[in-house]
Amino acid sequence: MSQKRKPEDDVPPANDSDDESDGSDKDIVDVDFDFYNPEEVDFHALKRLLAQLFSSDAELIALGDLVDIIIEENHVGTTVKVDGQQSDPYAVLSIINLQEQRKNEGVTTLCTYLRNKCPKKDQKTHDAIQAILSLDKPVAWIVSERFINMPVEIMPPMYNLMQQEVKNAIEKKEAYDVEWYMFISKVYKEVASTVDDEERADEDEDASARTAVAPPAKKAKKAKKAAAAAAAAETIYIQPEDEIIASHATYQFDFKFTNSEKEAAADAKRAFSDFGIVPSRKLLLVHKDKFDALVKEIDSTCSNIPAAP
Repeated sequence: MSQKRKPEDDVPPANDSDDESDGSDKDIVDVDFDFYNPEEVDFHALKRLLAQLFSSDAELIALGDLVDIIIEENHVGTTVKVDGQQSDPYAVLSIINLQEQRKNEGVTTLCTYLRNKCPKKDQKTHDAIQAILSLDKPVAWIVSERFINMPVEIMPPMYNLMQQEVKNAIEKKEAYDVEWYMFISKVYKEVASTVDDEERADEDEDASARTAVAPPAKKAKKAKKAAAAAAAAETIYIQPEDEIIASHATYQFDFKFTNSEKEAAADAKRAFSDFGIVPSRKLLLVHKDKFDALVKEIDSTCSNIPAAP
């Protein structure tokens, strides 16, 4: 059967509410989530979800080939739907053995993309990550993506299902016994607001009309402060469970989009940067010895997150 058990006991129905014009009354709609294996009918919707993950850099990766793997290996992985099996999935959690699929163009372009993003400031960490991404040892990518309005409470049963499916596959001698689990997390970094920058620029322009230009030493000091602030910028995880995954990661690094100009040009994304929030991504590598503890913590933590008022 393509439909998995219906997790009524694990996932509370989502409440979709719309405020009336006076703000006093609310219409509440209960939504039941059904879990299915990824199927051919999901191809385009899954490709859109992956494009959402890679944003402006989606064109640099052969996403269709990655989706083909997810569908072909659908006995390990889950989609979440709300309107029957033929409807589009709102979320996906799957796993791809990158070493096993290393000749696939999607895997090749993905690993090349990530290797090029790996920073060199810590040579030891850089070398370790490059060695993992070379796929000399088995590495699995945990593909996790969903619409932003999907509740995090769907994730514990999805991770528990995947964990059991992986164990079953390993018992059958299938290629899911890996050394590393890779995650790509969507994050925002707090930076200086461009609105504030424009205000400061106006103030500096007024001040420069009255006083001499600041000496080079003062400019250098300001530049150092700005660099330090950027390094200490807070990371905001879009998917709450990713913060748990990061706490179990042996290696991780943040990276910006290659097509950052396209990202910044989008009206919605520019609105974030105007107010000091810039989207980026984080690569997380978790050793297999920590994976069960990771799933257990997601189960215990994300099942108890209170619903938003």
